[in-house]
Amino acid sequence: MGSNEDIMHDFVRKELKRLYPSVDGWQIRSAPKTGAGAGFTISRRLLGRFEGAHVLVNFDRKVTPAAIKALQEIAAQSPIAGVRNPRLILMTPKGTETDPLPPGIEILPMQSFGYEGKELVWLKRRAQVSEKVPPKAT
Repeated sequence: MGSNEDIMHDFVRKELKRLYPSVDGWQIRSAPKTGAGAGFTISRRLLGRFEGAHVLVNFDRKVTPAAIKALQEIAAQSPIAGVRNPRLILMTPKGTETDPLPPGIEILPMQSFGYEGKELVWLKRRAQVSEKVPPKAT
């Protein structure tokens, strides 16, 4: 049975596929479920070198210590073969408060979702709606 959260994560997976395409050798795998959101591992081998990252998707308005801990747990539970120091990426909607982040954790803003004030909105849908609405006559 699907839910809004499943649909939102489908959009996130599409964004990851766009940023890390299989044509360039990237492999995207789901990581074990955590309480803080969906997780992924991305990796590839290029010219004999392995590279990869652990990604946690978080839709909260503010990055919490629980989300950071969940990302670190994903990294501990799902090692990436051949990668000594994988990147740690927290994928959040645009406008998320990300003040104090420990060193080594990167923020990757989503292109599909963002915060307008305190409300989480689907940015692509907003762009489509504004394209269809004719300008007001003055």
